[in-house]
Amino acid sequence: MIGMAFINFYKNKLVIRYFMFLKKRFALVLLIPFLLLAGDTKFTKREINYVREGPASYYELVEIIPKGTKLVILNQVDQWLKVKLENNKTGWISSNSLSDKNVKIDYSKKLSNPSPDGNSSMRGIAAAIKGLRQEVRIATPGSIDALLVIQPPAIDRIEREKFRSDIQREHSSNASPLNIEKFGLEIPEYDPSMRELQIGISVGSRLLSRGTVENKELSKYFYQIVRELLANSNYYDLNFLVFLLDDEKIDGFACPGGYTFLTKGAFELCADESELAFVLGHEIAHILLKHGLKELSQQKVQIKAEDAFLELEKDLDEEKDSVEMELEELILNSYEKIVHERLLKYEVEADKVSTLLLASAGYDPFAGVRIDEKLARLYTEERDIFAYKYAAPNDAELRYTTLRAFVQNKFDNKNSNAKLQGRFGKFKELVK
Repeated sequence: MIGMAFINFYKNKLVIRYFMFLKKRFALVLLIPFLLLAGDTKFTKREINYVREGPASYYELVEIIPKGTKLVILNQVDQWLKVKLENNKTGWISSNSLSDKNVKIDYSKKLSNPSPDGNSSMRGIAAAIKGLRQEVRIATPGSIDALLVIQPPAIDRIEREKFRSDIQREHSSNASPLNIEKFGLEIPEYDPSMRELQIGISVGSRLLSRGTVENKELSKYFYQIVRELLANSNYYDLNFLVFLLDDEKIDGFACPGGYTFLTKGAFELCADESELAFVLGHEIAHILLKHGLKELSQQKVQIKAEDAFLELEKDLDEEKDSVEMELEELILNSYEKIVHERLLKYEVEADKVSTLLLASAGYDPFAGVRIDEKLARLYTEERDIFAYKYAAPNDAELRYTTLRAFVQNKFDNKNSNAKLQGRFGKFKELVK
């Protein structure tokens, strides 16, 4: 009996040692990816790259760095990497911004040197956007600075999870990670150049000077909706600020660089949160698809702009002043004209992309159909309440019927996702 007990004890000991060995091996396997990651170097690949205090786009900026900046990888959380900069600062940057190879460009020289904080870096971008000048010739003096100092609302993880859980509570049959290609659509990687930002901020500063509805809770509400729309897409790391213009006419604007403007008239047209999300997603889609910039190019404005930019490279101050003013007026007037003449092709594309963003976030993808139906009816009955016009009289109706066919073909209407009419109603009261 003693002998058998000893043998059993010895066997059990061997088994325990074997499992301890496996545990160590398993721990080592788990550790290897981190060892391979920590200490690796990567390079920024976008024209402008944002380093933040935490692993999400709503964290405060640490620094803004140009393309080709070398970074040391310290850690990873989901799609965000903790990095050490060349000046030994640390922060978080999205994996979308990084590449294994370094390809430098001349634009990197136009950004200011690394600054002590995000706001200083924003001033560096402001200087580049203004053509490294101190004077502001566009819109109200100082309006560009007024736009650039506006930061995304502060949102902590608990607030975000609460906001998201209210959407996900519907258990939608349509919600899934966004796959644009699956639906026959294509969006290029969004990497705005300095010239795009110049156009976007110039137009945005003009719109901002028209007057906005100032309400911090409402701004946070808009921002949280946008964050959910982008969370399951390749654009999770982008920031889009939303401004509510104090204008009763129905309108919306999308400016390169992530500035979205919505009028009170457009906001009041919405009956629930999913419809508001569709309207915001529609404007964001215009930015991602670069519709305004494409039309600028097709109208040959870009050719004139290129010539003007070449003139700006010269050191002749008198000519530079004149050319710069002409360039500003050319770009801004042309861009504003384009966004007010809605081209059906672009509207349909933006509607479809917005619908996919809705579904990926858990919102009702049929919200866009309801919005477009209202727009088509009102455009026929009360055209004077619109601040824009379509290229052809029946385009509003065609837009509605095209989106309706797309949504009915792609999505399930039986359990069509969250509308969140109750939550929306509380914020709508803030505007009245």
